Formats: sequence, C-alpha cells, structure tokens
Amino acid sequence: MSSASRLQRWFWLLLSCLALLSGLACVQASAEQPQKPAHPTTAALAGKKGKIAIPGAQLYYEETGRGTPVVLLHGHSFDRRMWDPQVAELAQHYRVIRYDMRGYGLSSLPVEGQQFLHADDLYQLLQALHIPKAHLVGVSLGGFVAVDFMALHPKSVLSVVSCSGSIYPRPGPEEPITEAETARRRLEIAQLQARGTAAFKAQWLKSLLKSSGPDSVRSAPLLRQMVQDWSMWQPLHVEPRVLLGRSLMPQLQAHPVQVPLLLLAGARESAARQQDNETLKKLVPGAQVAVVPNAGHVANLDNPAAFTQTIIHFIETIRGTGKL
Repeated sequence: MSSASRLQRWFWLLLSCLALLSGLACVQASAEQPQKPAHPTTAALAGKKGKIAIPGAQLYYEETGRGTPVVLLHGHSFDRRMWDPQVAELAQHYRVIRYDMRGYGLSSLPVEGQQFLHADDLYQLLQALHIPKAHLVGVSLGGFVAVDFMALHPKSVLSVVSCSGSIYPRPGPEEPITEAETARRRLEIAQLQARGTAAFKAQWLKSLLKSSGPDSVRSAPLLRQMVQDWSMWQPLHVEPRVLLGRSLMPQLQAHPVQVPLLLLAGARESAARQQDNETLKKLVPGAQVAVVPNAGHVANLDNPAAFTQTIIHFIETIRGTGKL
C-alpha cells in the first residue's frame, strides 16, 4: 500500500471517529436536557411573592397578572402548587393571587389552643394587599373557606366558585372543643404516631388517587409531591375550629347574601358532596350548580382545561351582566 493510500485511509478513519464522538455528545446533551413539566412550575409563574404578617401568623403568597383580583384557595394536605395548571391562563385575564393557608406550605403553623378561622386569615391577607373585593376560587378545603368568607365578608366578594367544598358538617367555632373530644384526639394522634407518618401519607395519597378522575395519571405526580411535603400539623395536633362548619347555614339564614356563586363537583365526586351543593344552592339566591366532566374530588387537577374554562366563563358572564 502506497503512502498516499495509507494517508487517505487514516483520514477517513479520523472523520468517522469525529462523527461518532459528535453523535455521542448529542445523545448525552439530549439525555441531560431537563424534561419540561406538564404545567409551568410555581417558581416560573410567580411574578410577585412574599410573606405577609397577619394576627398570629405569616402567610406566604404569590401573585401574577393584572386586572380584577382572583384568589385561589387550595385543599387540605395541599398548598398553592395545586393551582399550577390554572395560573398561567388565568393570569392572561386577571390579577391572580394564590397563597398557602395557615398550617400549609410555606405559611406559619398554627398553635394548639389558639382559635382562628381560615376565612378571617384570608380577609387579613386581602387587606394587606389592598384588595377591597375579589373573585374566590376554592377546591375542597379551599371551597369551604371561600363559602365561609362569602358568609362572613360578603362585601369583599365579587363571586365565589367552590368545588367539592360547600357545607362542612362538623362543629364550628361556636361549639368549643370539649375535654372528651380533646382526649379522643390525643388517642388518635398517639395511634397515628405509632403507625408512622409515612404510612399515613401513603394511605392518604391512595384515597386521593382513588377519588380522582379517570385520567389520574395526570394529577398523580403533583398530588404525590404536595402530600410528601405536607407538614401533617392537622392530624398530629388538636386543631382549632378553622371553618364555620355547622354555623354556616344559620349564618346564611340570618344574614342572606347576594353574591354570584358557582358550586362545582367532579362527575366522579361522591353523591353526598353533590347533594351538599344542591342544599347550599337553596340558601343563596341565583346560585348555580355544575359538574366538571372526567374529574373527581380534585377537579382542577383531574381536568384542568375544563375547570379553567368554567372559571373564566363564569367570571366573564358576571361581568357581562353588570353584576360586578
């Protein structure tokens, strides 16, 4: 073989090696490329954030967008992140505020023996943010809080959307916690601690997923992360009466409200929850009841698109009728 032939052979071999190395680099870069989440993350969505001091606590909040205020209220064992699927689209139309309730997320933990209402915390938050009126949207615990707020502070409400959280059939603040109830809770707490918080969270998450819509694979990652991060303060302590509970209906009967109200439930929600919506509807003139298709208890995660469009349509309908 001549010197020229050997040189040509080495030249093509070198090119082949370079091509192979380039391909491997591309594969590695692709593998290291972070996967985009299904929805923008909390950090990416927050235009303004911080903690606001209120009597007895500090509440962490985030806001983005401009216009009429819309406040998003999360469910029990969750935090503000449950609204990741909604915030970006809602912020195109409104000033969107979401926050961690006392005892959840990055907000302060409660103190046993110190009574407070989540609805009063919300009122203090709105006052601090200089928001005289707002649309409220809540799911589960957040729905109960939104309805409580409507009953207690109707002049501060533009409208309420409550999903799977209308009537809370338990004692309210007018029924003090008895010694017998405290003793029973201490026993339950001891049993939970003996069982272990990890086992409790696993069972809780299982029940949440069971009550989800048919496409629960969509909501499972976020639900799992929020439950994993949950402090579990509530099941590990004697929690004060944080909701109006059985005091709600007498309150609405004694002091009727004129607030646009939409009561939602996932199509797979329990019959009892859906019946609660019908019961509350009778106490609020003009209240509406609707079902979110292909959704369970956490409808905003089970069917984000339908839930978000329902919210926007409801608010815009109110604006169109001049009720704001």
